[in-house]
Amino acid sequence: MGFPPSERNVNRSSRASNFHDYPYVASYDSNVLKNSHNEALDKARWQSAVKEAQNRGLDWSEQKKTVRELRQHTFRKARRHPVKHAQVLLNETSLPFFEIAQITGLNMYQVVTIKLQLREAA
Repeated sequence: MGFPPSERNVNRSSRASNFHDYPYVASYDSNVLKNSHNEALDKARWQSAVKEAQNRGLDWSEQKKTVRELRQHTFRKARRHPVKHAQVLLNETSLPFFEIAQITGLNMYQVVTIKLQLREAA
């Protein structure tokens, strides 16, 4: 088996008690306890810092909502120039003229004019 011949006849309970007698196991246990204690202190320190920041008015959850609303509002206003948009739609899609006119806000004659201008000279 895995044990030397002198330890083969020793029962398992005595082997288990001998396992904990090694010094590196004791130091490992103490390190685990120290780390868990340090984690608890760090968590408490972080929570108190968050509460102090909220008391000073530095709560980001409220500001995130307003930033999101501002971004959405400014994004909706951003549009492509209607003529450039019509050129892109004419080049890259096979939409009919009236649909391109509805999308871009141009009239049908303007869309047809753009289409004719996009053709290469014969």
